[in-house]
Amino acid sequence: MYVLFKGTLSNFLFSLDDYKARKSKLIQKYPQGSFIWGFNRSSNLLKNQVRAFLYLTKSGSHLKGGIVLEGEIIDIAELSEKYWPEGEWKYYVALKIIYMPKSVLSTTDTTKWKIIDLDKLKEIGVKILPGIQKIDDKLGKRIERLLGEIDAN
Repeated sequence: MYVLFKGTLSNFLFSLDDYKARKSKLIQKYPQGSFIWGFNRSSNLLKNQVRAFLYLTKSGSHLKGGIVLEGEIIDIAELSEKYWPEGEWKYYVALKIIYMPKSVLSTTDTTKWKIIDLDKLKEIGVKILPGIQKIDDKLGKRIERLLGEIDAN
């Protein structure tokens, strides 16, 4: 089983910076290669070892929305203090990063990012719904293949 989280560019960039620089006390609780993501409602979909994708919502004219990473859930916990610049989040997951495109890792200029965009997701049958979303295994494996092709080309 796979799950799909959604979020904003600014919160993603904050987590990405912490993933790279490991500045926060929160990220330091987890091994190198861990990424922190927040959410508000607990879900029975979330368990350790479940694969997760992160979809960034449309932001300005440059980012039309798309999947920027795949990870495996290694922890689910309540957040004790504010972490992200936008919004208040009650819970977080720590993800062991499985794949993040090199373009996303190397620049914050979203015009240079190679991601699985909303049009491609619609084409393969992914509908972006509110909240944490279950993705069936067949579709999850298809998304994994598409992610793997990004840096192969």
